[in-house]
Amino acid sequence: MMDILAKYIGTILLCVQLIAGELIFLYSADKRKNFAIRLPLASIAYIVVACRIPRLSTFHYHQLYQFAWIMLIFAGSVAVMGFSFRIRWWPLFSLCVAGYAVQHLSFHVCNMIGHTQVFADMQPGLLSRAMRTEAAFMPWIYLIMFLTFGLFCARNECWKKMDMRFGAVSIPTIFICIGLTRLTRYLGEFNYISVSIYAVICCLFALVVQLVLFKVVDLKNENAMIQALWKEDRRQFELSKKTIDVINIKSHDLKHKLAGLKGRLPKEEIDSIDEAVRIYDSTYKTGNDALDVLLTENSLHCQTENILMTFTGNGKDLAFMNEMDVYSLFGNAISNAVEAARLVEDPEKRLVDIVVESRGKLVNISVSNYFNGEVRVVDGLPETTKKEEQGYHGFGMKSMRLLAEKYGGGISVDVKEDLFCLGVYLFTR
Repeated sequence: MMDILAKYIGTILLCVQLIAGELIFLYSADKRKNFAIRLPLASIAYIVVACRIPRLSTFHYHQLYQFAWIMLIFAGSVAVMGFSFRIRWWPLFSLCVAGYAVQHLSFHVCNMIGHTQVFADMQPGLLSRAMRTEAAFMPWIYLIMFLTFGLFCARNECWKKMDMRFGAVSIPTIFICIGLTRLTRYLGEFNYISVSIYAVICCLFALVVQLVLFKVVDLKNENAMIQALWKEDRRQFELSKKTIDVINIKSHDLKHKLAGLKGRLPKEEIDSIDEAVRIYDSTYKTGNDALDVLLTENSLHCQTENILMTFTGNGKDLAFMNEMDVYSLFGNAISNAVEAARLVEDPEKRLVDIVVESRGKLVNISVSNYFNGEVRVVDGLPETTKKEEQGYHGFGMKSMRLLAEKYGGGISVDVKEDLFCLGVYLFTR
């Protein structure tokens, strides 16, 4: 058994290192059913098959064979990840290439350490000096890669947003990482420290390029989503304005008809009908049409949810803003506040307070509400709790920040116990 293990120990270690490197980037991706069984079984099968692929032991063999052998080993690791995780092909391949880069980088760092006197006095055994160096130092290198690149991928859910453009980076990366080692072996310079330094730099460069490309693609997708939200806001504004106009007309007509019924119906019935009509006669007149539509629309919703919505200020102070910017900015803020207030059980705390205050060229907007649970702030913005928005990091809040920055301002979040306050400051032109 020991003889068999000694024969295949190099292949086994390479397979384990590749799987570990790829899991750094894929551990938080969507998993297939029975993942806890799939991954171990697939990994064992992968290692068994890898050990059955002949690996020539002599140094003097054609480098194309060794290149093909490593490509097969890498392809097997990709198959293991594809069998275990439920993600698309390009993200899977790109992140597996990143995992290979981590393994290759770690190998060459250990190779450089191996040129020192570390483990020089150890007696030979099952593990060679190089393998002992890898066993001692690779876990720490992998941990550093996980805390930097791995957590970045997890936070940004890279596997959901990668596309074919990442393949354009991944394919050259895998050929450079594998081909560089093969070339230096052929030239007889494999053990030179300068070659290992070069390999480490190449791998780091490849990882950084992938992450930079991801940020560019993610920003483009984010901007496209925000533009779509603004387009939807415009459609909603036009629809709401027409609806409220119709409600106001009908409410006005009902008032006149109700006045004609006085004396013909019992006072209790008149009062009941009058109360019902009054619910729809709650049009705001702030001096800003977009804000009026939004407040009127939300006031009707708040009444049905027993939420008290108050507004203080003058809508005319927002005259410098584009009409749709007003609707989008306040729409997102009020929608979030109403949603949070709706979940508060204490009737005295089911409220939404909106304040618009002007000081010279500065306009301050405040939207406050109570909430249940916990609010986590990430990158200055509250993390969304809406299930349909999970994984998209609250585009509504990002939309508000972009609108505020358009007018030279910004947004702030203040959380005190169960009170949430969103502040927006803008500068008039």
